[in-house]
Amino acid sequence: MHQHASDICRALRDWRIHARLGQAEIAECLGVTQSQVSRWESGRDLPRPHNVDAIRRLIWGADADPLQALTHFVEQSSQHLLMIDMHHAIIARSRPLRGTPNPLERFEWVLDPERNPAFAPAWRRFVAILEQPSGAVGLTVTLPFTQDGEPWCATLAMVVYSVAGMRICLAEPRFAPCERPGDIRFEETRIAADAPDRHRLTLWQA
Repeated sequence: MHQHASDICRALRDWRIHARLGQAEIAECLGVTQSQVSRWESGRDLPRPHNVDAIRRLIWGADADPLQALTHFVEQSSQHLLMIDMHHAIIARSRPLRGTPNPLERFEWVLDPERNPAFAPAWRRFVAILEQPSGAVGLTVTLPFTQDGEPWCATLAMVVYSVAGMRICLAEPRFAPCERPGDIRFEETRIAADAPDRHRLTLWQA
């Protein structure tokens, strides 16, 4: 059991890093603390049998399907998360974005390149990244806008990578009031395959 649990811990760390997820996000999904996940990944502690089963379901799914596992993670998350497929369709939403009303419904037009031309350059870049055959790329868009006469700011953080042979995107949309409109900002992060913890950051501003 110890060897098996150790293998599961290594698999958890590898899957989490590949999915670009933090230990706190994994802990929330598994119902444990962030420090517990840290101890498992470092080998300082081993998960109990029921934790092993939960980790296995998370990273491989009920049918050993990593895409199903990631879908389950998104749907159970209390963060504002979307999973988008290679056809730009939303295939999973987290709990806060499934309720009515929710921020995505209220500000849907802001992230529509046809209704909001200011978002169009970021959308075109996102589509191009999604069509790449491999590699992991992050794109963060900071977009000021006005609604009902009040200044707001949208932040959309996206990570595109390959899961089970298909390109998918994990996106986290955030909307918050701001004191005054700022500049549109784009941040692109390329994650090298041979050095997953090293980033090359490209910034541009409009």
